[in-house]
This record gives sequence, C-alpha cells and structure tokens, in this order.
Amino acid sequence: MRKQCLSEIKKSQTNIRLSRNHVGNLSGKCTRFQKRYPASTYAPRALYLAGRMWEELYYTSDRFSDLNQALKFYGKITVLYTFSNLSDDALFRRGILYLKIGLKKLALSEFTKLKKRYPRSNLIKLTILHIKLLSYSKTSLKTPGTISYFKGFRYWANNHYARVVMDFSSKPAYRTKVLNQGARTKVELFFNRLKTKKGTSVTYGKSDEFLDRARLLKRSNKLTIVIFFRTKGRIKVFSLFSPFRIVIDALASAQENHTATPRVAQKRGFRNFTVCLDPGHGGKDPGAIGPRGIREKDVVLRIARIIKKKLINNYGYKVIMTRNRDVFVPLEQRVAFANSRGADLFVSIHINASRNRRLQGITTFCLSNTSDRKSLRLAARENGITMAQMSQTDKILSDMLFSEKYNESFKVAHVIQPNVIHQARSYWSRIRDLGVRFAPFYVLAGAKMPAVLMELDFISNPHGEKRLLKNAYLNKISEGIAKGIKKTTKTIHIASVNPN
Repeated sequence: MRKQCLSEIKKSQTNIRLSRNHVGNLSGKCTRFQKRYPASTYAPRALYLAGRMWEELYYTSDRFSDLNQALKFYGKITVLYTFSNLSDDALFRRGILYLKIGLKKLALSEFTKLKKRYPRSNLIKLTILHIKLLSYSKTSLKTPGTISYFKGFRYWANNHYARVVMDFSSKPAYRTKVLNQGARTKVELFFNRLKTKKGTSVTYGKSDEFLDRARLLKRSNKLTIVIFFRTKGRIKVFSLFSPFRIVIDALASAQENHTATPRVAQKRGFRNFTVCLDPGHGGKDPGAIGPRGIREKDVVLRIARIIKKKLINNYGYKVIMTRNRDVFVPLEQRVAFANSRGADLFVSIHINASRNRRLQGITTFCLSNTSDRKSLRLAARENGITMAQMSQTDKILSDMLFSEKYNESFKVAHVIQPNVIHQARSYWSRIRDLGVRFAPFYVLAGAKMPAVLMELDFISNPHGEKRLLKNAYLNKISEGIAKGIKKTTKTIHIASVNPN
C-alpha cells in the first residue's frame, strides 16, 4: 500500500487537476497512508497533496464542500506536523482560502500564526504583506473619527408582535441589554459615537399594539435608544447590511406560550386562511435584468397578481401582498408586514439569473445556512450584500425567531415545488426541477409562519426570458403555485399565527 500511495503521489504532482472521483480516491489513499505511517516524512506530504487537490477542485467546481476538504487536510498538517517544512505552507494555503471566500478575520489569524511560528519561512514576506493589507482594511473600517448618524425608527406591530428597525448611515459600535421590569420588557442599546437628525428622537405605538414606544436619550454625552413593550416578551436583536440597520423582533410571552391550534383550510371557511404574496424587488430595485431588458420586478408582480386572483376566485383564500405596484419595499419590512397582518403562509416570488445563460429551471428555497456556493451567491444578490458580508449572516440566522417554523416551511416547499413543475412542464416539457434548497435570505428571516422563496426560471436565459413574457407560461406557473398552496392547506397542519 505504501509503494502504491507514493507512486500515486508522484504521478499527481504533475497533474493536479483531476476528476472528482480520482481526487476522492487519491485523498483516501493519502489519509490511509498517513494513518498507517504517521511518523514517516511522507505523511505530511500526503496530507498536503490531498489538500492541494481539493483546493484545485474547488477552483473549478466552486463547491464549498471541496473547500472544506482542503481546509481540513491543511489543518491536520498544522496540528499534527508543526515541525514539518510543509506546516507553514499549509497555514498559508488556509489563509488564502479564507480570503477567497471573504473571511478576512480568519485569514488574518492564519497569517499571524505563520508569522509567529515560522519567522524564517520562505513565505514570510508574502505573509507580512497580507497581514499589513488585512490590518489596514480592518482599522480603516473602525476609524475613531468615523461617526454614524441615526436616521430614525420604523416599525410594524400588532397586539402580540412587533418589529422595530433603526436605520444608520454606517455601522456604529453598540451593545444591547434586555430588561424585564414588572410585567413589561424593555430593550436598551448603548452607543459611544452617534449623531442624530431632527425628528428622530421618539416614536409611539398605537394603543392596541405590542410596541409601546421607542426613544432616543442622551446620558453623559452618550446616546441610548430605549424601546418599551407593553407586556413581557421574547426579544431578538440582529443587524442587516447595505445600508446598516439594527432590527429588533419581539413576540409577547403570552403568545409564545400559547399552544397554537392547527389551522387548516377546509372546504368551508377558506377565508380564515391568509396567504401573503411577496413580489420581489420593485421601485428603484429592478432585480435581475434579461438580455432584452426585461426586469425581474415587473415579471414577479404580474405573477403575484395572477396567483392572488386564482387563490381568491378558485379557492376563497384571503390574500395580502407586500406590494401591489412598482414601489420599493425594504426586505425587513416584507415579513414584518406578513407577521403584523397575521398571515398563515408567506411566499416570496423571484426570477433567477446566472452568468451561464444556458441555465434554466425552477427552485423553491427555505431559510437556512448552506455551504452551497451557488445558493450563497444567489442569497447575496437577493439580500443586496456582498459575498464577504454573507459570513456575518450565519450569526444572524443561528439565533432567529424562525426556528419553530422550519419544519413546516420545509414541508410546504416540498408540496409546492412539484405542483409548479407539473404545471410548467405542461407548457414546456423540458423545464428542469432544481428541487428544494436552503439559503440565508433576509426576506424570510423572522417569519412567524411557514415561509418559502421561489425562483421561477432564469431571466438570464434568452429562451427563459421569452417564456416569461408569455401570458400562457405565467398562467401555468401561477396555477402551479396556487394549486400547491391549496394542497399545502389540505395535507399540512399549519399552526395559526394568531389563534382564536
């Protein structure tokens, strides 16, 4: 086995770009060789070769799973073979890979380790250069003279739920504190350097709403934002980017502890079931644009209007829409609108796009973290942020209010997706079923009902763009979504957001 593995290593050094099966087989041999001969000088070489192959495969496949494999093999070298002459190379490669996906803090950590452990490495000049560049970008973002401006409050609420959004000109340094005072809950946000504009100091909730008031206070040259709720509640604070805003989601404790009764639309009483349709983009945000200039925002609005008509006329559902005309609606406002109106199902409608103009097909997404590079790139585009900022989205998603609806959303997606595909194929039989996937979409975060996002064909594909102009095709897609929603209410027990 040892001779065979060494032979494969020697061959592969001159041909690093291999097929996935070949890379998998050879990295397996490298792993077995290292485990069988851990003290051999070839053991770290075997691990390093496996890492290089997975790294090269990642550059061609763009799959996060390949990148993770490369990081794993390099990591083993840095832990098990710290005195190997390949340990500094492994640290350097890890730093480069983290830079490729925008994780600058982790990249800086790897380069710093290399500098401290191996000051005489042949990579030390390049390492110091990377450290300087990363340190400069890090300090430039947090310049002491930079002052953020607080622009004001926005909120959406009903008697048991509230979402408060605070808008800023840039990211300020702040900390939060949640306090329960008697039968009420309040949230305090403390800022060191923050300026305000006139008319932004206070906002009041209505008498029948869960939000009482939000106020900006000055205390010893420091600014504090205090948000009061009428009763005790569960609070989640998170931030969104481009532009920076702080979002507070609050759910009344009485509502949280209430055992929601299954709310399924029966043959009679459909009107008790509320569907919120969310046509993506709008206004100043055109979304994806096709080769002939067709805009995503216009197509999805047409589809949403058709679906609404079908759900009301054919099935008797109550339907609300986040927008019914060409107007810009912020992402955090869309699901907040659905929550505050007591919707039982949230469906966000979008059209996909890709640099590869041959791609076509339909996908349904649920909210979750993912390692799929294509899904992350799509989510970054829909979220209006960079891929580098997507790494911070993971922290947001790990502690959100959507968790209790995850299973229901997953089931809903698996019911709607095949219905849409069936109807779309009755118009064009070769439409691809891209299945149910996961991605961290801002628009789905914090939904208090099952929520899915649909990417209906590719507007970047010239043939797909032509299809999306045809009323017959849009009608088929809309029919599939409407039938999927009807089937959902029959087969899945969707807990009511506002049970009576």
